[in-house]
Amino acid sequence: MEIDKNRFFKDKNVLVLGLGRSGLSVLDKLTPISKNLIAADDNKNFILPEEYAGLADNNKIKFFIGNTKDLEDELLYRTDIIIVSPGVSMDLPLIKKAIRKKIEIWSELELAWHFMDAKQRENTIAVTGTNGKTTVTALIGKILQDYGLKTETCGNIGNPLLNTLQITGCLNNKKDAGEIKKNEDDTIRVIEVSSFQLENSHLFNPHVAIILNITNDHIDRHKSMENYSRLKFKISGNQAKNDYLIVNCDDRYIAKYLNNINTMVKIKSRLIRVSLDDSKGTEIFHKKEQIIYDFLGLSGKVSVKGTNLIGLHNISNIMSAVGAVKIFNIDDLSISDSIKKFLPLPHRLEYCGEINEIRCFNDSKATHPDATIKALEYFKKEVTLILGGLDKGMDFRSLIPILNKKVLNLILIGSCKETLFNIFSETAHDYKIFKAVTLDEAVDKAFKVTEKGNVFLLSPACASMDMFKDYKERGEQFKKLVLSINK
Repeated sequence: MEIDKNRFFKDKNVLVLGLGRSGLSVLDKLTPISKNLIAADDNKNFILPEEYAGLADNNKIKFFIGNTKDLEDELLYRTDIIIVSPGVSMDLPLIKKAIRKKIEIWSELELAWHFMDAKQRENTIAVTGTNGKTTVTALIGKILQDYGLKTETCGNIGNPLLNTLQITGCLNNKKDAGEIKKNEDDTIRVIEVSSFQLENSHLFNPHVAIILNITNDHIDRHKSMENYSRLKFKISGNQAKNDYLIVNCDDRYIAKYLNNINTMVKIKSRLIRVSLDDSKGTEIFHKKEQIIYDFLGLSGKVSVKGTNLIGLHNISNIMSAVGAVKIFNIDDLSISDSIKKFLPLPHRLEYCGEINEIRCFNDSKATHPDATIKALEYFKKEVTLILGGLDKGMDFRSLIPILNKKVLNLILIGSCKETLFNIFSETAHDYKIFKAVTLDEAVDKAFKVTEKGNVFLLSPACASMDMFKDYKERGEQFKKLVLSINK
């Protein structure tokens, strides 16, 4: 259902829950037009960024910082809509109470979609998946930009979709305060979308949707793989016959979901399937360093020879990107040139260099076992692997076969290292297992046990928050430690 943005929000009391980037973006856009705004965040150490300081002076915004558990009734009093940040769990008592009170709950993604006009919506590519979505979002953005098209990469990649919209009256656009006007543009928005964002999307409907993979992750929040899969496919839930859905048929959960007749009935868009196996009869496949595509009257080949994106999982990622940009009529040579120039993003099988004749790789972004499996597949049996961190309730036994095939030395770190040690030491294995208290100790041990000519890899298969702020801090410290060996 379309809304009159000016009238709709002038009549609404809005609670913005979670004041990260997306929450602050929501406050920025809604301050001039909503009837009443409440902003809340459980982080007692939250400090409003300087560029948003003006919001605190606005009498329409009431801030609640710190423990909000005892303020549920006050926060929900007369609230019409709650706009939640991705990190806010739907299991929060406040959220459960809001659902019982039939208060609408939106994501920032959903709010942005309501503000976009038909032309802006048509120029959207949305990417989801457990692994690779940031890489694919960035790669698609580069291909389109290299071709000369105005492009914004946004969403979960770090820049909220709302921030790409020029809405009059907001903090950064004071002209015509209090009004939202039609603002057509020809920008192609490539949006990285997480399951957390899809959880509270309702009308979101990208013209091109991509599902890269669905693997065991975030089960602590989504409860089951069935729920997680359903959320990922929600990206195409509102698509029509003129829209596109690109899926990786090599992924077992995607294949399982597609084989369900109820799923196929729900998919109204044009389905484009990708596979590494050219015998599967898919619309896009890989053969002899080429991506071959044939769908909806489009056919051709894109060379991936010389790409810096290593591993078969990245070939799958590239195939999905090729499918998306062909819909926007980018020529094959331009696509191939951009793919060759594209550099891997930090902390994603990032090559750190050859130190003491040992090839070192930082894959700190691998926060669950499937990501580590995909990283190890690229190597021979030559790897010293650092594994461990914060356990999110994942199945680490799935690592057993690949460790036996690829690993010579396994170094365990983090709060779950004893759990991992018990799992792997009690199974048949031919690699050595060590434990380390710190990352420094693990890196030092790795250089002592790794033979020249072999590989040293950080691919933890776990979250980082037991030892670090996030995976980026873990990866940066790893690189610093590795590079210091040469000094």
